[in-house]
Amino acid sequence: MAQVSSPQGGSLEGPALSHTVAPGDTLFSIARRYGTTVEELMRLNGLDTFLIQPGQVLRLPQGGERIHVVAPGDTLFSLARRYGTTVEELMRLNGFSTPGLKVGQTLRIPAPRGEDGSRGKASPESPPSPQGGGHTRDPGESPLGVGEDYDPESPLLKIVLRYLGVPYKYGANSPTSLDCSAFVAQVYAELGIALPRTTREQFQAFPAAESLRPGDLVFFSFGGKDIDHVGLYLGRGVFAHASSYGSRVVIESLEAPFYQKAYRGARRVVQEALR
Repeated sequence: MAQVSSPQGGSLEGPALSHTVAPGDTLFSIARRYGTTVEELMRLNGLDTFLIQPGQVLRLPQGGERIHVVAPGDTLFSLARRYGTTVEELMRLNGFSTPGLKVGQTLRIPAPRGEDGSRGKASPESPPSPQGGGHTRDPGESPLGVGEDYDPESPLLKIVLRYLGVPYKYGANSPTSLDCSAFVAQVYAELGIALPRTTREQFQAFPAAESLRPGDLVFFSFGGKDIDHVGLYLGRGVFAHASSYGSRVVIESLEAPFYQKAYRGARRVVQEALR
């Protein structure tokens, strides 16, 4: 059966929807595009790591309407962008006459739409990648001295995955919204380690890390010389952070030019607590 590819890297094979990974894709960005979760994509595709490779074909959840519970900061516009639909479609589906939302409100979300306009289901013919989405890099390949000590079963990674998608809000520190330093502090709090609250205090509190390892705090300066952003290194060149640009907790490549330019170094927290 001929396969029809979408401009975003999705592909429609008959009534079955799958996604072919494009450069720059992450499990988080794909989950957001199709209105699912990182955990569901990993389960469907037999992945034991969140790392994926261009050209890899991922199965998507079965089609059908989805449900979204409105969180602080959500708008119909932001939800339409997140789920690949329109404000008008969301209003029609939910019987709205005005675009206002209330926190805790439950919305019906349309199923993902293929390029030909049809609603898709997960493709039973798209097997998971035999590599499970992993990527092995020569340690000398990374300009940031990235280490390869990576454990998909680590408590650190499992905690981080639970925070994916939590909204970003400057100065916030709660289960419903947080900022960058609150995110890393909350992750470490669940590991039984107390971190200072602010980015600058975190940068000053721990020794420098030359070759990165999972759990290291990675710091950036986007506004000038001062440290103003922090993330949590996960291994193999990616890090998790509460992104003001993405408006939520995401996983991204530390080697992307945007982050390399602003990167100011890493600090190491007690490693024994991560094992």
